[in-house]
Amino acid sequence: MVAFRVWVGLVSGCIILFYGICACADDTVLNLADRIFDSGNYEDAITEYKRFIFFNPTSDSVEYAYYKIGLAYRNEKRWRESMDALRQSIQSAGDDSIRNQREIDLSVVLIASENYSAAEFQLLRIESFSQFPTLKKKASFFRGIASLYSFKWKDARGAFGKYFSPKDESFLRIDSLLSKAEELNYKSPKLAKWLSTFLPGVGQIYAGDWRSGLNALLLNGATGYLLFNNLLKGDYHNAVLIYFLLCRRYYLGNRYHAEKITEDYNNSLNKQLVQKLIISIGGEQK
Repeated sequence: MVAFRVWVGLVSGCIILFYGICACADDTVLNLADRIFDSGNYEDAITEYKRFIFFNPTSDSVEYAYYKIGLAYRNEKRWRESMDALRQSIQSAGDDSIRNQREIDLSVVLIASENYSAAEFQLLRIESFSQFPTLKKKASFFRGIASLYSFKWKDARGAFGKYFSPKDESFLRIDSLLSKAEELNYKSPKLAKWLSTFLPGVGQIYAGDWRSGLNALLLNGATGYLLFNNLLKGDYHNAVLIYFLLCRRYYLGNRYHAEKITEDYNNSLNKQLVQKLIISIGGEQK
């Protein structure tokens, strides 16, 4: 009986020792991956984190490994892989605060990949349902950034209003810049298109692109002259060819480009304002 108890004790001790060694090995692999990550060698770090996940699929640290893989891909600007890894991390997270933080990190990647609407939806959900005030506030900040890049000035003002104090000088400065969005000298793409419908090139000139406007006017004038000259001569065969191969192409292209140039002009105004706001916000965050 005594020998049996001794045998059971030895077996239990071996099992405990085995799991202790495995736990230490797991920590060693993660620590190695973290050191590689911190050195900026993201490809090798990703390999080590994936190795850890493969050999330890049930470990509590799997969500952390997925998270670091997501950050490594983000640093390499591989947005799709980063989002996939971060989503895995979110699904594996057992703590609500960690899950919310991971969701904010995912939103940052969505913003970087120019998927602003998805980022805004995710961040708004955190603002509405998270139990952690600090994370709700952080989500408001990044939702403001997403709204800026999608030129939603009113939404940006509302989001930053939740992040900054209403009387904070930082917010007042940012709010002042946002209010200028209402004073931007936008031009109408539809008006530009109709102007170039009646007289080719006028829409481009309206949008401020004189070179494209004069080019459209000259090309359409030249092709129009060739068309009518052949009609007057009774050379209907060449007139038809000129119409379909030249006149119609340049005329329709002129209308399209007038609208496109005007849209680009408006986007340029928006981007200039966004750049000023980002610089201002970045200065306040330092």
